[in-house]
Amino acid sequence: MRNPFCIGADIYLRPLEPEDVPNLAHWTTQPAIRAALDLFYRPLDQVATELFLERTEGDMHDIALGIVTQETDSLIGFIGLNCIDQENSHLQLGFFLGEQKTDGERYLSAAVGLIQCYVFEVLGMNRLWLYVDAAEAQTINMLEQQGFVREAILRQDRCLNGRYSDTVVMGQVRGDGEE
Repeated sequence: MRNPFCIGADIYLRPLEPEDVPNLAHWTTQPAIRAALDLFYRPLDQVATELFLERTEGDMHDIALGIVTQETDSLIGFIGLNCIDQENSHLQLGFFLGEQKTDGERYLSAAVGLIQCYVFEVLGMNRLWLYVDAAEAQTINMLEQQGFVREAILRQDRCLNGRYSDTVVMGQVRGDGEE
């Protein structure tokens, strides 16, 4: 394990590093990842990815972490927190798997679980939220299993390849699901 930030059973989260830039730049050329990250307006090449890492390194409102398998110590994806609002005690979640694996949903679920613990137990925040494309039923289901609820539908919120799609706003408040 290299520089672990949060450790789970099969994966760990660590800060992104300069040697991750080629993977991140490559992954963000994939249409599904570009759509998930709202990167419709410009491609992320290696230089843009390096600037992203530099910006988030000292930013008090963003945390960018790599998802790494413990078995192979390989970077397989990204999970991040942004729009961190200490005053109102909430922040936004974003994630993607760059490498499609048979265990992908399990790895993403584990990464979200680690981030939830960090957000609610370490940072002491009250609310975690994110946007999900309504067509991503598997992701929505995984998030609901993690305690997120559908809070709103933004109708025809995105246009990709000339087609409009809805966005689901999902959120979790500290204590959701506790007895």
